[in-house]
Amino acid sequence: MDKILTFDEFEPRLWGVEFPKTISFEIKKGEQWAVLGENGSGKTMLLDMVSGKIGYRGGKLIYHFFDPENKPEGVKFGFDMVKRIAFESAYKMADYNNMYYQQRFNATENDFTPTVRDLLSEMDKVGDMDFRAELSSTLNLEPLMEKHLIMMSSGELRRFLIAATLLQRPKLLLIDNPFIGLDKGMKAELNAFFTRLADKGWQMLFAVPADAEVPDCVTHILPAKNLVYGPAYEVKDRAVSKEGLYSNKEIQIDQLPKTMMDEPSFDIVAKFTDINISYPSRTLFKDLNWTIKKGEKWSLSGQNGAGKSTLLSLLAADNPRAYSQNIILFDKKRGTGESIWDIKKHIGYISSEMHLFFREDQSCLKIVASGFYDTIGLFRKPKDEHNELALKWMKLFGIDNLANQSFLKVSGGEQRLILLCRTMVKNPDLLILDEPLHGLDLENKKRARKIIEKFAEQPDKTMIYVTHREEEIPSCVNHHFELLRLN
Repeated sequence: MDKILTFDEFEPRLWGVEFPKTISFEIKKGEQWAVLGENGSGKTMLLDMVSGKIGYRGGKLIYHFFDPENKPEGVKFGFDMVKRIAFESAYKMADYNNMYYQQRFNATENDFTPTVRDLLSEMDKVGDMDFRAELSSTLNLEPLMEKHLIMMSSGELRRFLIAATLLQRPKLLLIDNPFIGLDKGMKAELNAFFTRLADKGWQMLFAVPADAEVPDCVTHILPAKNLVYGPAYEVKDRAVSKEGLYSNKEIQIDQLPKTMMDEPSFDIVAKFTDINISYPSRTLFKDLNWTIKKGEKWSLSGQNGAGKSTLLSLLAADNPRAYSQNIILFDKKRGTGESIWDIKKHIGYISSEMHLFFREDQSCLKIVASGFYDTIGLFRKPKDEHNELALKWMKLFGIDNLANQSFLKVSGGEQRLILLCRTMVKNPDLLILDEPLHGLDLENKKRARKIIEKFAEQPDKTMIYVTHREEEIPSCVNHHFELLRLN
């Protein structure tokens, strides 16, 4: 059999969603496919169909590697032989419902979460030590083996996820946004690793929001727009591929919604003096010094695992180790009577790690409005003016049509836009953007950048922008801080 997967006039069944056309295409052995399209175009939905999360009311979805008369142990359906890599998958492996966002910074509580070694051993049902060694070497997993899951950076988490999924020997591997959270070096290594997997006969289906995110091993691209798929084309023909796939309208951001905030009454946003943070296995910071003044616009860079998230946690009042360090926040020495809410009221913050913990089934409007209360989710009735402002910000980002939809049911790129709205909704004194453009298509990246630049035009507003991609750093940034891995 030379086929892997066939959609034959497939008609999905999903409450509240109308698909304009049935879906028909087939993937053959040796082909590596990518679904390419804007945020909300249906890329993630297609992966949901292949992995059995979405049923159908008509047509067929055939897994050619599945023989119902000769099923492997533990396999009931074809989609049981399909595995998916998505950023949020890792915490589901480890009972993430019992974790909370700040837990990674509370060392005494992390002993109750599994290590990388524990989870990889649990995933490896075959016991092929040579294959495990190859994965460990290629993905640089050895330094992570004794790390607790919740302590890993987003880039480290991505590498672990790929290894854990491959150890389950799937017949088809689904990978959503493959390069999210990776520095340039690791992105290049992972890209080469996908090529080696393809050469060894692994079958992969990627979902990507932009042409630049397509791995080199991909042979066929399936365009997606407004829940319509195809026709597919070979990568060598991509010059004729994207006609009408992306919107190309002019984006004009004249002004931001007016938010009632007190004028900042401080001069120093943050001052770190001789900061030392270490764990049993490594030293993260040694005599670190950094001063951020009101109105400055900074970029923060560093390799995966260099400590960027930990440094920001000290700044955002999420890390209890701040009390033992010499830290000044908003002109006040840390630990002199201020509450975490006194600090957070000045801050708007988005990160990939934080994204994982928005798991309440709430409307997108409520998620945006939660930014006024500095909570992960909204657990009180918002004021009318907060709802009105939240809706204005959603309109600015072009996603006001999602206001009443469940946050958990929109695409990953749309979720990222919702969280960007939440971060900026109160026009904070300090805006912390940790990889804010991850998972966004070209138009939404352009729109988000213009909104961020408009925010930065306010002279008293301070910003810290974190990214592995220099080309994404806004032009307003004129200060740079780089973290180096100590060991």
